[in-house]
Amino acid sequence: MSGDGQADLTELWQQRWPSCPPVGYKLRDPYRNVWVRFHSLPESKQYAEDESEYTVVLERYNTVLDELFAGADVYVITPLWTTGAEVPSSQAVTG
Repeated sequence: MSGDGQADLTELWQQRWPSCPPVGYKLRDPYRNVWVRFHSLPESKQYAEDESEYTVVLERYNTVLDELFAGADVYVITPLWTTGAEVPSSQAVTG
């Protein structure tokens, strides 16, 4: 993400979730009243194992996104996995 986009996203995060660093799973505790989890596969299975299951996951994600964000701008964030206990900076990025 470009510097300006990252700064905008960091600022948006701080406005919306001031009691939480930018780590998705950490939203559960301070924002329990708005936390929700969508199960992607039948019987709460976590990971797709074949193309038919990937198709189910994609259809379910698209349904949720269509219902929640139709006509709105949406940021899509992918997690960054590390081997350490690093927490991304929640301070605005300047550049």
